[in-house]
Amino acid sequence: MIVTQFRPYEGIKADLDKKKTIGLVSCNTCARLCQTGGRKVMEELTEKLKKDGYRVVDTDLIGTPCFFQTLAVTQLRAEITIVLACEAGYFILQKAFPKKKLVPGLVTVGLGAVDEKEKVTLVRKF
Repeated sequence: MIVTQFRPYEGIKADLDKKKTIGLVSCNTCARLCQTGGRKVMEELTEKLKKDGYRVVDTDLIGTPCFFQTLAVTQLRAEITIVLACEAGYFILQKAFPKKKLVPGLVTVGLGAVDEKEKVTLVRKF
């Protein structure tokens, strides 16, 4: 699996525009296991952005955004979309939606392993 960390919130906000609609997409596999993605994290970030005056209009939980085929039913409705996925997921989303403005929400750290208790261990740093 891929290990991710959050980009600083201030860095994400610097890439946004309060006049534009904001969406979030999140990986529900590796990023969820790293606690940097998944439904709960996406909802928490949505609330934080709304409190800061951003118009969040769309959220989408994607099982594995790094697989192009999983995006077949995905639609990005917002003008700017924050991506809570690794660099591979971000890359595929850019390929699938070349005319959309995407903002990375995470930093890819390395390769990890998940034990029987779903604890993520960084095996190799990139």
